[in-house]
Amino acid sequence: MYEAARLSMLRFYIATKSKDPGQDDSDTSEVVFVLESSTSEINPLQVVEVRSNSVEVQHSAELFDDSEITFGPILDAEEDTEDTLIYEGFLVPLSPANPEDVITITVRHTDTLHDLISAFSDEEIMRKTLKVKRILPDNTEEAGAGSGILRDVLTCFWNEFYERCTLGTTVKVPFIRHDFPAEKWKAVGRILLKGYQDCQYFPNKIAIPFYEQVLFNNVYSDLKAHFLQFVSSQECEVLREAVSNFPAVDLDDLVEVLDNYGCRKRITAESLPTIIAEIAHKELVQKPMFVIDCWREIIYPHLSLSPEVKHLSISAIN
Repeated sequence: MYEAARLSMLRFYIATKSKDPGQDDSDTSEVVFVLESSTSEINPLQVVEVRSNSVEVQHSAELFDDSEITFGPILDAEEDTEDTLIYEGFLVPLSPANPEDVITITVRHTDTLHDLISAFSDEEIMRKTLKVKRILPDNTEEAGAGSGILRDVLTCFWNEFYERCTLGTTVKVPFIRHDFPAEKWKAVGRILLKGYQDCQYFPNKIAIPFYEQVLFNNVYSDLKAHFLQFVSSQECEVLREAVSNFPAVDLDDLVEVLDNYGCRKRITAESLPTIIAEIAHKELVQKPMFVIDCWREIIYPHLSLSPEVKHLSISAIN
């Protein structure tokens, strides 16, 4: 289905059509329609019909005659959903009666980071219904509207943010930049909050201990585990080996890794776990504390927070 639709993210829509009572549907018992569109609105440009053992591409608008299709969680399901993320739909704000409550921002595809930060530097944007127009590299306006284009813009923004404003490999942590004063970091906090409130978009590459410090002023996660995802793969391999089998690790390699993070203690098998935990707290929490303070000022008053040891539960205040 990914190859047929040629999209990096697929959305599935359920459609119905009249059934011939005499038609044999034994070979069409499993049909999934994949809409080739990056927006959340129904725009039947191309439909990929996936049957049991074949894929057919149809160009048809008749399949989507319903005026509205709604998705939601399955309640009282007996299946084990411990490792399942149930889709709860987009929180699309209703169009206000007063046009003054709607704000339209223009974002260039080539500089989404700068344009969004500039727009969200005005705190009044948090009280507006947001509409986005995106200018493509060829200087034309991208077709589309609604939460779909907003999510695409947010994805582009956070990808730029990861590259230009964070450190880390698998998980990321913002670092202090000389050209990012407090107001810019607060604008990024508003982008995070608005994205979550309007369409449940939450950047998932930021380290969980960082988020916990922002939201709860405390860290509940395993700092060492997240730190091993923060460091490079080579550093991670050295640290894992040192923790599991200290006598077998190359001491010079271990010293070099820890020295990269400012270790000032004597390294032994007994002291190593404590050293790693202390360095992890410094890298994931202490060093970005200025950013944490800026984000907390923006986010904390608008969220009802419920910290749990095993996962982060966040629900927006209506």
